[in-house]
Amino acid sequence: MFSKMKIGDFAKYNQISIQALRYYEKIDLIHPIAIDPFTNYRFYHIKQSAVIDNIQFFQQLNFSLAEIKHMMDDTKNPTMLNQLIENKKEELRHELSQLDQQLKEIEAFQDGAFIYQAKKECNEIELLEFPTRWILTHPTTQNIYEMSEEEYEFSLREFKSERKNLRKFNRVGSIMSHHSFAQETFQSKEFFMFSDKKTSRTKSLRKGTYATFYCHSFREEIEQLPRFKKALALLDYQITGDYICEVLYENNKTSDMNRSMFIRMQIPVKKRNEPNISF
Repeated sequence: MFSKMKIGDFAKYNQISIQALRYYEKIDLIHPIAIDPFTNYRFYHIKQSAVIDNIQFFQQLNFSLAEIKHMMDDTKNPTMLNQLIENKKEELRHELSQLDQQLKEIEAFQDGAFIYQAKKECNEIELLEFPTRWILTHPTTQNIYEMSEEEYEFSLREFKSERKNLRKFNRVGSIMSHHSFAQETFQSKEFFMFSDKKTSRTKSLRKGTYATFYCHSFREEIEQLPRFKKALALLDYQITGDYICEVLYENNKTSDMNRSMFIRMQIPVKKRNEPNISF
């Protein structure tokens, strides 16, 4: 029985389709041991299962059938075999890196959603401790706080075009200088996006204590800026660095025309009687 198996039986025992076996024969990957000249039935030997095992092993590693045939038949050229394997290893490392980046992005989105649920009704200034954060910046010629919604969107398009890895704007924000915030001129000409690591192109947001406040739109942020500054003064907080607008979360409906944003307003501070410690 096992020395001359019908194609259907051989396919069943090896958990492979008949169509796949016919295709493998067509591309000269594995051939039946016999073909009935009258019925055209294909027959295989059970020991050919070892070939199928090898093919399926390499397939699960995403080698192409052409590469598999080359690796299985070209046994006299170990250098070529090793190169094919090294190429596949590099491809898998790249895929692993991409998956790791996607995992970080979805975790960041999830964190923003959690903060939104917890803080969407919050109307008090909070102090938070932040580690050093790395950002990639994009300059604009126009003050962000004087842009129309259309101009704001167009500027984000330019930023997205420059940063090819920017997929979603939930980790984007803008920076305003310490001086502009203190003088209440409220000018910002710099967008940023967070980066997971320090590179030659990144800038840093220093670690430390930040006063934070939440708002639900770009326009609401503009309205809250002078109130935020006044509240900091009433709380006797000394501003020690630049103001940061961070878009924590977005959940736009398909019918929306306006961008839905949950924003964390933040600025580094210290109590006036505390020492000014640099990091």
